[in-house]
Amino acid sequence: MPEQSRIVSLAIDNIYVYYCDMRQFNVGQDELHRVLNQTDLRRYRGFKNTSRQNQFVMSRWLMKQCLKQLFAQATSDDYQLSDYSRWNILDQSNSYSVSISHSGHFIAVAIAAFPCSIGLDIEQHKSRNFTELVKIFGTPSEQNLVNNHPEQQLSFYRLWTAKEAFLKVTQSSIDHVFQENLGKCLHHKVGQVAGYHYLTGELGEGKYSYAVMTDSAAKIQVQEFQLHH
Repeated sequence: MPEQSRIVSLAIDNIYVYYCDMRQFNVGQDELHRVLNQTDLRRYRGFKNTSRQNQFVMSRWLMKQCLKQLFAQATSDDYQLSDYSRWNILDQSNSYSVSISHSGHFIAVAIAAFPCSIGLDIEQHKSRNFTELVKIFGTPSEQNLVNNHPEQQLSFYRLWTAKEAFLKVTQSSIDHVFQENLGKCLHHKVGQVAGYHYLTGELGEGKYSYAVMTDSAAKIQVQEFQLHH
């Protein structure tokens, strides 16, 4: 079997999560602008913050690079991102289930070649008043878990990313997400909660947390992106 076909066949059954530090890649502005479709280019130009612009365009760049490596999808192929969850290749029948997240210098994308719902979130760790903040989005049980955890910062961000991932995978209201008890994610890094499969962990030498949620039982594979020429 040709190497390219072997890679594609192996990739079909998994949900792939790729992440990277944007500072590792020296991508020219001309190349980055060619990455965006017309809709995303208008959104990009609407951002006033340069950091937000970089996160936005680099997340699309990473998505295209991953689709190329996983499924031999040309980076020049135009796309349509529907509901922030389906990456449709225009003029082709190819469509991918996706989720995108960025925080600080890190960007991450989740990709599956089959129909499913995926929610991905990453968050950079920062010093905060965790006891007060968890009151905003945590149930009483979750608040108790965070406030009594020996590593309060870690537990806070694990819960925060789980809540954000749950919001994306369910596309439900903020109120519903706040009321859903996801405390199990603080006890176990992988499992099922609220009817969804999840995986949580840390990136960037423990400076970032991530959470992935999906309605699929497929294997979730998380890895740092490496650019292959």
